[in-house]
Amino acid sequence: MKITVVSPHSGDAALALGLAIEAWLAEGHSVEVVSCFTRSEFAPYSDAGSLHANDRMSFVTAVRRREDEAWRKQHGASRLKLTDLNLKDAPIRLHCGREKVFGRPADTSEKVVSKIQRAVEMSKAGAIVLPLGLDGHVDRISARDAAMPTDTAGRALAFYEELPYMAGAEGERAVEVALGQLPTGLQAELQPTFAREPSGREDVIEAAVLRKRRVAWCYDSQIDERVTAEIAEFSRRYGGRERLWGNAAWRADATLAAR
Repeated sequence: MKITVVSPHSGDAALALGLAIEAWLAEGHSVEVVSCFTRSEFAPYSDAGSLHANDRMSFVTAVRRREDEAWRKQHGASRLKLTDLNLKDAPIRLHCGREKVFGRPADTSEKVVSKIQRAVEMSKAGAIVLPLGLDGHVDRISARDAAMPTDTAGRALAFYEELPYMAGAEGERAVEVALGQLPTGLQAELQPTFAREPSGREDVIEAAVLRKRRVAWCYDSQIDERVTAEIAEFSRRYGGRERLWGNAAWRADATLAAR
């Protein structure tokens, strides 16, 4: 099956679903990650701060694209495709400070909506995976809403929990709020590990934590070691797996349903 994962920013899908994507590829699925708002000036752990303001966006955008490519190369699999929509992220696009990107309504501008919708349609996916939008970031809400299929019951559809936000104290409450804004009938699914081992075994969990850490290391211009460890350790909560919220069509597909 072709699975399309919408990633609002470079790294969002990888950090949240690195293990699941690895497992889907191992099962023979093809995966396309559609990264939406990839033109950015946010790379606090890079050398961007020393650059002239006119050069910062091009430098950061290039750095973050290299990070995505480093993650893709971990798989060594041609079935993982990265599609970059090259849209500006919220602070640049909406001319607002970083503290003002949360709690805003979805960006319904024609350029944003049409470009995301077109990319998802062109992917010809059998299953679509979208962010829950837990932190209320306008880019995540906008990408989620624009990519939402018209027929939310007839398509295999699932939503992922963004990290590191989900690991915080408000994570579970934010899931409840997000689910109240989404199609009804979504249920939690723990995706299998790459090794297809039963969850709960300590060696399987440790291997999952290590693999999750390797994914997070790819994005070291955006997150520091503390957040890297937080993201990796979070996978222990689910026995070395990652949680998705899937609709009935997702759960009915034997190749996607949790085992």
